[in-house]
Amino acid sequence: MDEVVVPSRAEQGPLFQQMMSQYGGPAFLRRAQQVQGALAHLREGLAKARRDALEMVRLRLGIVAARAGNWTALSDLVDAPTLAYLQALEAELQPQLRTAHPPTTRPAVLHAALVDLNDSIARFNRRWEEVLARTDLTEVNRLRDAYNRYYLLEKECAVGSPRIARQGFVPLAPITRGELQADFPPLPMLVVR
Repeated sequence: MDEVVVPSRAEQGPLFQQMMSQYGGPAFLRRAQQVQGALAHLREGLAKARRDALEMVRLRLGIVAARAGNWTALSDLVDAPTLAYLQALEAELQPQLRTAHPPTTRPAVLHAALVDLNDSIARFNRRWEEVLARTDLTEVNRLRDAYNRYYLLEKECAVGSPRIARQGFVPLAPITRGELQADFPPLPMLVVR
């Protein structure tokens, strides 16, 4: 069995302390933080792009909600799962209309509002697919690859033991567009009668 040698703070000396204060910790910690930061930055950018791209869906949903007055008014035009989805989508997007759209009981007006919303959802889904296809994953995956290659070596240098360095290490797989699509999915289309 390998002997575990972990240098104490006193043994690490002033050079180690200077490195910690000047460079923000050992290289393996900085590397892990870089990987996490790059992924967080990518996700934040996609979340903002998604919020912006949903603006027309938000507007059309607000019009449907205003025209219906309450969601049960749409029960003749959509099935129960679609009605539940509309309520959930309203809770998620929280549409705020700038102009008044008085409620109506006319099925043709409500149907037209639902069709407009469905068209907006279809446009959003096409555009969102294009955004995900254009998203550059090169830098995030380069950092993940470097993490897989160098993290254990850098940690071993810092802790002085290959066995301790390996504890808890899990290699990172490259980020794929499929993962991003699972995290930021397209919107389901409405089933309108």
